[in-house]
Amino acid sequence: MLRERQVDRRGITLAETLVGAAAVGILSCIAVTVPAALGGGADSQWKLAELGEAHACYANDFNGRQWGVMPQDAGAYGDTCILYRNANGCPDIWLGKDSGSIWGIGLGCNSFGSCGNWISYRPMNFDATNGELARTGSFRLLNIWGFREYVSRNFYSPEWFAEDDPNYAAASTEFASAAEFRYPLAGADDGIAFSSYALSPAAMLNPGVLRARADGGFQPPASFADSYRSPAVAQCTHPSLKSRMTEYGWFRNAPVDGLVFSAGRKSAPYTLFFDGSVQPVSMAQAEGDDLIVRLASKSGDGLWSDDTPYGVGGWRPGGSFDGLATGFHMLTTDGILGRDLLARE
Repeated sequence: MLRERQVDRRGITLAETLVGAAAVGILSCIAVTVPAALGGGADSQWKLAELGEAHACYANDFNGRQWGVMPQDAGAYGDTCILYRNANGCPDIWLGKDSGSIWGIGLGCNSFGSCGNWISYRPMNFDATNGELARTGSFRLLNIWGFREYVSRNFYSPEWFAEDDPNYAAASTEFASAAEFRYPLAGADDGIAFSSYALSPAAMLNPGVLRARADGGFQPPASFADSYRSPAVAQCTHPSLKSRMTEYGWFRNAPVDGLVFSAGRKSAPYTLFFDGSVQPVSMAQAEGDDLIVRLASKSGDGLWSDDTPYGVGGWRPGGSFDGLATGFHMLTTDGILGRDLLARE
């Protein structure tokens, strides 16, 4: 469902398809560019490396901070939209211009949007263990006003899409468009194509959310004031072992279409680490490394937190193809302070 605020502003109110952006900063780095049509994994490897440079530029402009959407003090309002909105107003955010209109989302101020969009502001949602809510959150998307200025002009640009991604075909129809954003997009589910790449929500959250069991375990974001205070990049303790972005889907050699990257042991998504390096990561290795850590831990802690509402199955919307249970990238124990692998191949 669409809602029009004014003749020159339009908002998408389908919460499953929406994300927002932080305030736009003054750029001190030149926007990165990528060559076209590299093909296969090389395409993702190159694009993720360039996105890593864009992250570095953003941090340089914002005192070492990571990009994010959620208001830093949202936890102080119990992670409740209406309480935050009543006290602070709406941090309305925008996806792009199209023929004079500005498409975006809001939280209900001035009849624009609604608190239903709050789930898209969160880095990720812990309300459900499966289904569309597990797929929703600002971890899904960077290509909106506030970060995309470091990379490209449009929401639909080749920099955001792997050529092996089924969404590439729909997105590519807009690569040369004069519009910054288009809705609905023909051929895309729900009328919008998400980027092929996903941030690590674990690294976007206060490390106290995904605490180790030995330190008290998982804390819901609603339970403490600083839960959404995004850590600085420099807080990353294991930059060569903590993932920052990865391919969202299982794009190559998947047994069926539509699986997420963590749906099977043979999946090997190209992954950007906090040290700026990129390589494919075997989900079988991620599972094995986690098991080694769990077996050696007196408290049962592993590389990812299995005491969240997602449980011991980890984050895998749509289920697992072969029984793989993992929270790699998504539920890293101790967030940005933790690591996703024991060693790199």
